[in-house]
Amino acid sequence: MSDNIDNVEDAESVDFIKVPEWYEIQLIIINEFGEFRGIKAQVESGDYDKIVKLSKNFYSSGGFELSCEDGSYVILPPDLVQKSILKIDRKLIKEEKNVQE
Repeated sequence: MSDNIDNVEDAESVDFIKVPEWYEIQLIIINEFGEFRGIKAQVESGDYDKIVKLSKNFYSSGGFELSCEDGSYVILPPDLVQKSILKIDRKLIKEEKNVQE
């Protein structure tokens, strides 16, 4: 099959696979004791959406544990979680595109 599609009929017969966007994310906890930056991770858009959905329970799920970028490990008790801010930094590292199958 030619890489060039000259008309709409040809375009409709080509199968495409949608490749998801990839992000570099980092969880950051901010509270009266400072800022705790989690280890950066690379996730695809669907996993990022799941993380955002889970983060909505941050205040109601009790304590919180975080592996930090400096190698430390932080455990926050429920009362400190209530006084903290959860921030998710996101940077696009690979754009979504259609790939011909």
